[in-house]
Amino acid sequence: MNRPLFLSVHPLTKSFEVRYNDDNDQVGLQKKKVNEMGEYVMQWDSLQLSEGALDAFSYVLRNNPATKADICRCMGKGISTVNRYMTELCEKGLVLESGVADSSGGRKPVLYSINSQSYLICCVNISTIYCEVAVADMALHVLKIDSISIGAKDTPDEIIARIGQAYRNQLAFLGADENRFLGMGVSVFGAIKNEQGVLYKPIIQYMNEQWDGYPILQRLQEEIPLTLYAEKGINAAAMLEYNHGKARDSSNIIYVLCAMNIRSAVIQNGHITGNSPFFEDAFGHMVINYDGPLCQCGQYGCLNCYAAIPAVLEGFSKEVKRGHSTMIGGDVDHVTIQQVCAAARANDIPAVNAITDKAHMLGIALANYINIICPDKVILAGLMVKESELYYDTAVKTARARLGFTGNQDVTFQRLGSFSNSLTVGAGAMLLEKLIHGRPPVQHS
Repeated sequence: MNRPLFLSVHPLTKSFEVRYNDDNDQVGLQKKKVNEMGEYVMQWDSLQLSEGALDAFSYVLRNNPATKADICRCMGKGISTVNRYMTELCEKGLVLESGVADSSGGRKPVLYSINSQSYLICCVNISTIYCEVAVADMALHVLKIDSISIGAKDTPDEIIARIGQAYRNQLAFLGADENRFLGMGVSVFGAIKNEQGVLYKPIIQYMNEQWDGYPILQRLQEEIPLTLYAEKGINAAAMLEYNHGKARDSSNIIYVLCAMNIRSAVIQNGHITGNSPFFEDAFGHMVINYDGPLCQCGQYGCLNCYAAIPAVLEGFSKEVKRGHSTMIGGDVDHVTIQQVCAAARANDIPAVNAITDKAHMLGIALANYINIICPDKVILAGLMVKESELYYDTAVKTARARLGFTGNQDVTFQRLGSFSNSLTVGAGAMLLEKLIHGRPPVQHS
């Protein structure tokens, strides 16, 4: 069986593309024939499912578990049609009956859940200083995950080899057959030039300059021969929360990741919009003080200079050097963000001042963002938010104070998402979505 090469989304239009093999034969998702019900049947490895069954599967995936009545309402189909779809999915082993739901009268409706034992997904996130490799089931539960550090001397080829070894070790640990894998979802810091499948140079460079222009898709697939789909990390994390996490009840969201830099994604009515096609950290390079410090990007006064982890650490060091005493011992120029956040929770003055000052600047930038985008929900995630509730609360309070004149007071804020490894799991979720549809998915209600 010929495996698909890789699936990609154009960075500007988000249009789905199907790649070809050396014999110019179309591979991957392709429309095969029309079944007797008049629906196109799409090839999904060895499975052949009608588009209606794929839409039903997509609904169960996002609303796990679900009843037939739920699916009927979402798809606008009658019960006999949905019965046919669910029979198809159950026979293929993709969903199973998992219980019954409450009923106001009469027979209790059957609940259908994703069969997590059927297929597996390889998930990879490549960031600037680390990467993660995970195996997840169809319900996006992580079965095994490993982290690999990326140093300045580590070449891309060396990191890809370590990713491949981690994947093979995970297969051995889980006793999993590679034939159970649907493919590999990959998220990257920056973007990928789709035509060549190479990394586009991000605003803040990877530690090793060889990553710029590196043929990452080709090398990954040489190392792990699976169907491959790649996406910007922040987009993958945002879509994960939108479809499967804490933003499922929202139409329009802003997702902000606060860590070594500030990254963001905007989703409006199920579509990723409003962010740079090449730079996922563009929000972090919004100038909020034209006379501010020099940023790595070459501009002055970027948000990253005020609100990212390096800025918090620098602020803490300055507070101590001004004469404020701190409970943290040792060289104040070599403390960790975990130490600073822990000290702030103990009311350490330099730590509290550093965090509140930087979070205040994030709040100002967030208010500008919200006033333009008008989201239903804003999710703040990342290491900085995870380690410091003070950082989150200060940013939200500052932002809310600046929303009054635009009528955006009803926006809700969420601290952290539903997934602890959102960049990694999100890559797998994006792959699954593309394998199911290869087109805009049915919107959940």
